[in-house]
Amino acid sequence: MPRIVFDTNVLVSGILRSGKVKTLVDAAVDGRIQLITSEEIIDEFSRVIKRPKFKLSKEQQNIFVNFVANLASVVETKSGFKVIKDDPADNIILNCAFDGKADYIVSGDEHLLKLKNFRGIKIVSPKEMMEALRLD
Repeated sequence: MPRIVFDTNVLVSGILRSGKVKTLVDAAVDGRIQLITSEEIIDEFSRVIKRPKFKLSKEQQNIFVNFVANLASVVETKSGFKVIKDDPADNIILNCAFDGKADYIVSGDEHLLKLKNFRGIKIVSPKEMMEALRLD
């Protein structure tokens, strides 16, 4: 079973919206992939879904954060790679993937996607991941 880290934007799209990216979250729910995350990613997800544009109540926010925390294997990040200079916050994704021994990072973020690979971890778009898993 592939071990996969979703960037925060993929988590938000896959959980709060219907559509193709939701298929990737469903694959984690169904046990077809092992979702890997970290406290740092969960914290960032929690901050993002509190934005007024999502119009979520505190209760809904808590439900979604708990959903992610329970769905994924939460790894402790010990590495401190600082590969992405243009958007240093993206480094939490790389550190989580490395420490969580992930096979893939799924992201819509150009800073991550342009790397294509990080220490043997493939970095792909949601569409590419769905094709690799034959989910489309």
